[in-house]
Amino acid sequence: MTATLANLNVIKIMKTMQPPCLIIATLLTVVLGAVPLGAEEIRAPGRRMGTYDSRVVAYAWFWSDTHQRQLKELVQSARIARAAGQTNHWQELDAALRRQQDDLHRQVFSTAPASDALAAIQERIPEIEKQAGVFVLVSQWDDQALRRYQDAGKVDVTDRLVQEFKPSEKQLKVIAGLKKQKPLPLPQCDELIRKGRI
Repeated sequence: MTATLANLNVIKIMKTMQPPCLIIATLLTVVLGAVPLGAEEIRAPGRRMGTYDSRVVAYAWFWSDTHQRQLKELVQSARIARAAGQTNHWQELDAALRRQQDDLHRQVFSTAPASDALAAIQERIPEIEKQAGVFVLVSQWDDQALRRYQDAGKVDVTDRLVQEFKPSEKQLKVIAGLKKQKPLPLPQCDELIRKGRI
């Protein structure tokens, strides 16, 4: 961490006035005071965080036109590789498709982060936060992050994030139903995936 210019000026003045051990103590105070809190609680009284249902956001992203085009291209590449007898390439693509499907199941049926969805709209997030009057976005299932910002107020931005993916009326009905359901615990979801039941 670098000290601010004001802190450096204070240190320079103190060097001429204080013994070396006091200078070291002052430097430690300045440097340690500049270190972020990490996993500890971040005090944010008067500020608001945007919370969202990651399952709903992941579902909306999956059905977005952009993602469906990418998925179709990947499936088509796998079919071409298989038809051409490119076994290794086909197996790689098939494994990638399975991983994507398993990740999506964890995101939509359980509480895994909607990382792919948020990455797809990364450039829009600052504007979304500004419009919602929030300083951070946190999944409503992320207990650790919620504790970290526990002094902050909450604003539900789920629907605002979903809008970014332009869901159809049919998808909005599924989303409304999904919101009413409790998510599966991740270990249970992983077990169902392993057994091929979802």
